[in-house]
Amino acid sequence: MFAVYRELEGSAYLAWHAIRRLGVLRLPPVAEEFVRQIYFTGASATGGIVLRGAFIGTLIIAYVIEVLNADAELAVKMLLWVVLREVGPLIAALLVIQRSGTAVATELALREISGEIASLRRMRIDPYDYLVVPRVASMALSNAALTLYVQLIAVGGGMVLSSLIIHVPFDEMLGLFFQLASPLDLVYSLIKSLLFGAAIAVIACYHGLNPRGHSINAVPQAAIRAVTEGLLAVMLLNVVFAYLVYGVAFFGLVTAEQ
Repeated sequence: MFAVYRELEGSAYLAWHAIRRLGVLRLPPVAEEFVRQIYFTGASATGGIVLRGAFIGTLIIAYVIEVLNADAELAVKMLLWVVLREVGPLIAALLVIQRSGTAVATELALREISGEIASLRRMRIDPYDYLVVPRVASMALSNAALTLYVQLIAVGGGMVLSSLIIHVPFDEMLGLFFQLASPLDLVYSLIKSLLFGAAIAVIACYHGLNPRGHSINAVPQAAIRAVTEGLLAVMLLNVVFAYLVYGVAFFGLVTAEQ
């Protein structure tokens, strides 16, 4: 229990430090770290999303229309509800955890056990400013960008493939999409994805900077804990968002009192 409390306290401190010290991103070395992490987390991760997103959108439309025997309007509604609000942010977060969360925890743990973090402190360089702040900011922004990309590919690709595979008119689905879509859906997913990315980064940085031991075996252990707890944090945040916005969590098992 004490270890859990210590991890929560340490992660909360890192999050507060990152928010409070965002101004250090103006410094050239920190800005360089920020840009490098943006490229690794966001730009280099887009290739694997295209097919996944398109097939997710197609599967939703095909299932609703062919299996449930519903019309195109209900299919587009399901696409909006599932992809824009829930699946898009979750897919992007899982990708960030898988790639960047693991990489950040591994990199920082190696720096810690090799003595590089101690050397930064001896040179009066705050490792939190230099290493944590750019990673938290870049992973939050990258996760939001990846979420938007997933949503675009899943909705657009799903409608295009559905028009080819199950012969649903594309122009009809596109018109229904613009009729039913709300800016609040994008704002909701944007805020959620920013928090997802920041939480993943904070947890990865905490475990990277606090490996359990000073041997090389502590590095994969830090990466495993970062991935496990990052997934848990994303799921908990998703439950909180669902409860606050819709008044329902855990698929309707928990309902807000009216």
